[in-house]
This record gives sequence, structure tokens and C-alpha cells, in this order.
Amino acid sequence: MASSNKASFDVNKGIDGISMIPINVPSVTAGNSDAVDIKLENRFVSRRHFQVRFESDVFYICDLGSTNGTYLNGKKLNPNEDHILRDGDMVGLGVDEVVLVFSGPVGTVRIGTAVIARTRRENDGDLVVDSSSRDVWVRDKKLQSLPRKEFDILECLFQNRGQAVSRDDIAAAGWPERPDDVPNSDIDQYVRRLRRKIEENPSKPKIILTRVGYGYTIP
Repeated sequence: MASSNKASFDVNKGIDGISMIPINVPSVTAGNSDAVDIKLENRFVSRRHFQVRFESDVFYICDLGSTNGTYLNGKKLNPNEDHILRDGDMVGLGVDEVVLVFSGPVGTVRIGTAVIARTRRENDGDLVVDSSSRDVWVRDKKLQSLPRKEFDILECLFQNRGQAVSRDDIAAAGWPERPDDVPNSDIDQYVRRLRRKIEENPSKPKIILTRVGYGYTIP
């Protein structure tokens, strides 16, 4: 782990005698056991409770099937499912029997060789598109792998976020083999598929917006 990406947990509640827990290796496991990297002595903490790992300049947290659960900013994590961990995030064990505050890099998520600024929206959260791994994160949750055309279209919109993207440009991204022979209805159908996967309410989209008579945009 590079020195610029050193991280730690500040102990807010539930662990006596410890105020700060450094994270200085690429992967650490925490729990109430002598066999883990970070021992948290509290009866609500499982022997192997959660894991934090650092990969491609991004921090992730994962519940390891704990009895009382791992909560990220009040939301219970599904076991064995990665979630992005950001500076200032609160990690609760057993809801809030143990509360840890994560301290790490601020402002951007660095993925591969590119720095991708988070697109934050009220009531919506973050969208991160990783071109190198072809992973997509929405509201800090990793989606199942998207089909090629869906990913290529979303990547095109994300790379041009803040700008309206024409249907011609979307066709070139999704159908490079025949960009001049793609009906608008096909483009619109693929955008509807994406909205069903990434929007909280696909009928009232907040991530992929329509530019009538032109194309689509991610603000």
C-alpha cells in the first residue's frame, strides 16, 4: 500500500483501550479472534467479522458472514459482497455496538491508471465505471457483469458525463462494427435495460437522462 493511501479506523464506540487502528497492508481481516489481523474485543463481534482490502487504489469492505452484521453508514452489508469504503464512512458492527470511522484518501476513487471523479447525486449516491476491469458500482454496490454492449454504452456516457451524448456517438460505442446502421429504437432499448439495472426508479431516471431529439447524458 502506497504511503499516500495509508488508511485507518478511528474507534468511536465499543472497543476499550484503542483509539485508532492503522491499515497498512493490502488486506486485513477484523474480528474477535487471535487469528485475525485486527482484534476487536466485543461480544457482538464475530471471530472473523469483516475484511478491508486495497486494490487498484480503491478500498473495499466486505462482511465475512458475521453473526450480528456489518453496517456501512447504517446500511447492513450482504455477506461476502464488496462495497467501496470512503473517507469518513462509519462502520458499525452489531448495528452500532461497535462504531469505527474510516480515514483514507479523499475526493476521488483512483481506478487503474485513470482517476475517476465520483458523480454524486442527492438521493442517488455514486456511479463508478472501471474501464480496466469492466466493473460498475452504483450506490457503492458492485453490479453483476454487464453484457458487452450495455457496458460499452454506459462507459461512453460516463466518460462524457456532464455532456449530452448523441445517438450517433452511442451507436459508435455500442455497435462499432456498424455504427451507421443502428436504429434509434435499438439504442433506446439498451438504455432502458441499463436504467432497469442502475436506477432506483427506472421510470424516473436520475443517472441516465434523456436529451429529447438528441441522445442521453449522465450529469
